[in-house]
Amino acid sequence: MTGNVAVLDPAATPAPTITPDQLALIRTTIAKGATDDELRLFLFDCARQGVHPLDKLIHFTKRSGRYTPITSIDFMRIRAAQTGDCAGIDDAVFAGDPKTPSFAASVTVWRIVQGQRCAFTATARWNEYKPDQDFMWQKMPHGQLGKCAEALALRRGFPQELADLHTFEELDHDREAQPSTKRVVQRASEKAVGGAVVAGPAVAGDQVTAFRTVKEVRSFGKNQANFAVVLDGDPTEYTTKDGKLAAELGQFKGTDHKVYVSFRRVGGEYILDSFRIAD
Repeated sequence: MTGNVAVLDPAATPAPTITPDQLALIRTTIAKGATDDELRLFLFDCARQGVHPLDKLIHFTKRSGRYTPITSIDFMRIRAAQTGDCAGIDDAVFAGDPKTPSFAASVTVWRIVQGQRCAFTATARWNEYKPDQDFMWQKMPHGQLGKCAEALALRRGFPQELADLHTFEELDHDREAQPSTKRVVQRASEKAVGGAVVAGPAVAGDQVTAFRTVKEVRSFGKNQANFAVVLDGDPTEYTTKDGKLAAELGQFKGTDHKVYVSFRRVGGEYILDSFRIAD
């Protein structure tokens, strides 16, 4: 999905300069595991949109073993607004019973075309987008499906500006499966203690994973730009500078939902890389 993504105005949105130090950081953090060709494609996608990779407006992900750029609905709105032709986005209109196959969301995006205000409407259906691991979809079905419909409508109204850009919600159903790793983590991380099953850090290849519920997520340090994650019954304190990742984990604070937290040991610190919800 790395098609010809057009920059609105190359003079107004020049490709940001990436220093060697920043490139090294990109390789080890936001584009971890990327091949040289995949990294070049990712940098190319960012450059054509005039954003710096470390701004995290376009994300490096892999879907079905292939590099796929993903963005947020906010970035798509920004791109549409920057054309000067966006004439409004209507609230989503819902049909059918929530969380059932009949559930659908429709959004209309308005654009000025040759002086006329034109409507571009798109519909997203529950059974086409809901993923198997669907905590947020069960918690906020209208919000998740509404974002999918809005992204569809925005691409329909602004095809050149948003070509091949998709949101996280649109591709939730197409997460890259890792069944073999999952089985290794489950076997290694669950241990019987006093008749109860508890979880401790486990190793699957080079990945270190903890399997627990989320006890606390808090910010700390200068400008509160660092985040600490504490899991129930786990003495390890995991840290990250990724505010979005911390916010997503914070949604599970105090719930019964267990998560797989992947981290790296750096000296005496445990740097949080990613997490996923347990089935």
